[in-house]
Amino acid sequence: MPVQLFVTTEDSDKSPLLPRGAALSSPFPPLTPHAEEKSLENSRQTQPERRSSSLSITPVDSNTTKKSATLPDQTLEFPDDLEFCRDPTGRRVEFGRGAWSIVYKATSREPKDAPLITPPSSPASGSQVLAVKSPFRRDAYPILHAEAQILTRVNREPGSDSYVVPFQGYITSSNSIVMSAIPLLLSAHIEDSATVAKEQMSTKTMFDPILGMESWQDLATKLISGLSWLHNKAQIVHGDIKPHNILLRPCSTVDNESSKFPYEPLFADFSSSHDLSRPSADRKTAMTAFTPPFTAPELLLLPSITSPDITPLPASDIFSLAITLLSAATGDLFLYPGSNNMQRLAMAREGHRVLEFIRSGSNACRVPRNGTVEQVVKPAITKDPVQRVAADEWLHVVRNIG
Repeated sequence: MPVQLFVTTEDSDKSPLLPRGAALSSPFPPLTPHAEEKSLENSRQTQPERRSSSLSITPVDSNTTKKSATLPDQTLEFPDDLEFCRDPTGRRVEFGRGAWSIVYKATSREPKDAPLITPPSSPASGSQVLAVKSPFRRDAYPILHAEAQILTRVNREPGSDSYVVPFQGYITSSNSIVMSAIPLLLSAHIEDSATVAKEQMSTKTMFDPILGMESWQDLATKLISGLSWLHNKAQIVHGDIKPHNILLRPCSTVDNESSKFPYEPLFADFSSSHDLSRPSADRKTAMTAFTPPFTAPELLLLPSITSPDITPLPASDIFSLAITLLSAATGDLFLYPGSNNMQRLAMAREGHRVLEFIRSGSNACRVPRNGTVEQVVKPAITKDPVQRVAADEWLHVVRNIG
């Protein structure tokens, strides 16, 4: 698993989230089902714990999030009753833990006292499995509130359900974000596929991505399409793209004879995101957490880590997605071949040399020189962020290869 850096952020509207000089910490766990819990069917038998949420719409708190004409003045409030699931010992079932939050498994039901003629204010209806992202520390409150604002606006954009984990609403009383539960992480799928590829290694397939060439190219097309939508339609920079923050929803129609990627990849965890359509002066939502090796190298330099004014840009997302695609090609979530975290961090700071580093490791055969994988990722990993391909141009590149 990749290591996680936590960095200092200071803003006139809120106290520092972490002290300066914070050390390397453990990896950032997934937003919904944990890598060890790869499907909802593997969840433990649970007993629901009923909890009601407010039906009101919550105004944005101007003390924690600056208002602008482009961000919604109200966050989408979760309208239904919420029931947390519990294991046989009575503890809440967790899907995963992150830098700021714990994600619990829950179900929803329409409130008994809800007016019959009034439609719900969110997409949630009836009973369904949900992922509830709740803070486990007080300084996470403004971070989750800001994420709920981002998700509220993204949810209003046509096409959001095709590219982003469905957002069901925000619970003001607990500062919690409610999302649809998605059964699989890209990181878990990569690990499983790497195991299968190793067991079935042959001279015929050893130079292809571990997913298979057609499946990998289809995944690349879907992810780059999603990033193009996120940047150009939703006007959002994600800020922390990695396999652990991409959820896989099974395609509604699956052709068993096809070699296409059988899932729809959805971006998740927008806690490090910011809105490109806001005035630049209002975009000082400095990085809250990020993960080498998937972080763009310009963000791993000491001045970037310690500055409260440095935020990820579209070019940073481009780099992170390219590294994610390399991970899906090689089957290696560490990616860099160093023997410890500090060595891999040093390599990540030279991330534009990632192809060179991969070719010194055990998975070099999966990325042949001048092959399809290199042709897809090379325009996205240049050292100078300005020279990196934009998402819409990148989509044209991947569609015209092969």
